[in-house]
This record gives sequence, structure tokens and C-alpha cells, in this order.
Amino acid sequence: MNLRNKIWIMLFALGTIFWGCDSLIYDDLSDCPQGVYVEFYSMTPCQSNPTFIGSVPSLTLFAFDENDRLVTSVTKENVTLSRDYEILVPVSNGSFSFVAWAGIDNHFIPATFTNGKTSKKDVMLTLKTASGRAENLGDTQVWQGESPVVYLPNPEEYGSLYKYTAVNLREITNRVELIVEFDKKTMKEYDLEELHAQVSSGNGTLHIDGSMPLKQEVITYPATTGPLYDDNTATWHYDMLDLWTGYDNRLYISYTGNQEEGETVFDGDLIAIILLAAQNGQANLSCDNDFTIKVTIKDYCAECDTHFSCAIYVNGWQVHSFETEM
Repeated sequence: MNLRNKIWIMLFALGTIFWGCDSLIYDDLSDCPQGVYVEFYSMTPCQSNPTFIGSVPSLTLFAFDENDRLVTSVTKENVTLSRDYEILVPVSNGSFSFVAWAGIDNHFIPATFTNGKTSKKDVMLTLKTASGRAENLGDTQVWQGESPVVYLPNPEEYGSLYKYTAVNLREITNRVELIVEFDKKTMKEYDLEELHAQVSSGNGTLHIDGSMPLKQEVITYPATTGPLYDDNTATWHYDMLDLWTGYDNRLYISYTGNQEEGETVFDGDLIAIILLAAQNGQANLSCDNDFTIKVTIKDYCAECDTHFSCAIYVNGWQVHSFETEM
């Protein structure tokens, strides 16, 4: 056999391998592979360009069919979500959407998932707690997002086909800096170490689609740092899961410097005061994950020594002012 014939035979063999699923000479294309390449980015409504998260301890990607039933899932550890990072999901013949979670670590109790049964409304994770107190999240950040629907036709008619889609990963963890300040001009005597703060919410469980079941147990979040004292202020930092209205989000501040049982400085809805700032353009729950809440205590009746006034600021904007009895 001469060299030219050998070359033609080799080219024909390669063509059979690479073009077989797209060739009209093959009657059965049912085994031709298909799939979707999924990419990942992050962009809030306040941003004009996408960003990329970078290194995360874990990435879980779900593929759901048109009935929102799980087809397959994959979890990868210690990945870098860059512009070039992608995952090929081998799905075929149908409409599919992809839900991704990034950043889940050992602070959470993961759920179990079953192909063909698990839906987007099933539980994804639960924050670990002990006696109603949440585990300290520290620097943990978690993201969640869903892709547009992708359609793949029947491979028996169209053969091999691969498509691309992307998931916008939005952060679902929040950081709150709480600053309580005694006004030096009006408060004659005070003890910073007699200030106490508590942040709680019923937001410890999340579904795969990022929604939150109602009527959850209210959990208390420990301060990541604090209280830290500086001259006339005490500061706490809290890390917590997503803050939604209607989930018993509570900020409670008390002072035990005058009475043994303590007196209430503030007891109210954490989300409500953030939303008041949002009305003035100083906060946006769709774009922001970091909030600074400052409470300033002033003596309202210095001569009677029975009242004080309290002003609340969110991200530097005054949202509340009231008087209360000591």
C-alpha cells in the first residue's frame, strides 16, 4: 500500500470518530453526547460590569429539568471562580436551568439530594446552632444564583450539541457593624462595659433556589468581634445570613449601668431601620451586604436624671430619633 492510500485511510478513520454524530450517514444518533458549559460571575443591579469572586472553599452546581426536578449535581472543593472557569454538565434532550452555590463551608449542615426527586424548593443548607445560638460565621461568605433556561434538542435528530450559559452569583451573607456611642456633652456618667447588644433572626435555613422557609426558629448571632471600647463608643461586628423582612430580625441594646436588671436602649426591627436608610438612598438590600448602624445616646433630662434620647444612623444617615425613660 502506497503512502497516499495510507493517508486517506487514516483521514477516513478520524472522520468517522469526530464527525459520526453529525453525519447524515448514521441512522442512530441517540447516543451522541450533549451538554451545557456553565460559567460564573457576580453582578448586582447597581453594577454595570460583572466581577469574579475568586477563590471559594466549595462550589455546588445543580441541573434541573423543566419540571424543576433535579437531573444531576456536582460539588467541587477549593476552586477559583475566574473569568475562564467553567463546568461541563452532561445533560441532553430538554430544557434545563442551573443553580449554583459557592462558599459553603463547615459552618453549615448540608442537605441530601436525590436525582428525579429533589426540587428547587427543598432545603439547601442550615446554619449550625447550639441552644439557639448560631455558629460564628467569621469571614465566611456564601453566594447563590440561577442561570437562564437552556434548551437542548433530541440527539436522535440533531446529534451532538453543546451550549453555554452563566450563573450570576449574588452574595447571601451580610456584615453589620454596630456602634453605640455615649454623647459626651450630655451624658455625665456612663460605663461602656455595661452596654450589651444582641442580634437575632429567623433566617438560618435556605432553599436551593435561595428562598427562605417561613416560621423558622429565631437564632441569636454571636458577635464576630466585640465589644471593642474606644473612648465613648462600644463596637460589635456581626456576620449573618441573608436579611429578609418578616423573619423576626431583631436588634436589642440594653444598659445595666443604672439598674441591675438593665434598661432597654433600643429594641426593634433590624431590617426596618435599614429600609428607612434605603428610602433615602443610603442603603440597598439588593446591592449592599455591609451596613454600619450607629446608636447615639444623649441625656434628654439631665436635671431629672430619668430620661435619655437615642438617635440611630445607618451608613451615616439618621433614620430614627426617640426618647425613652431610664
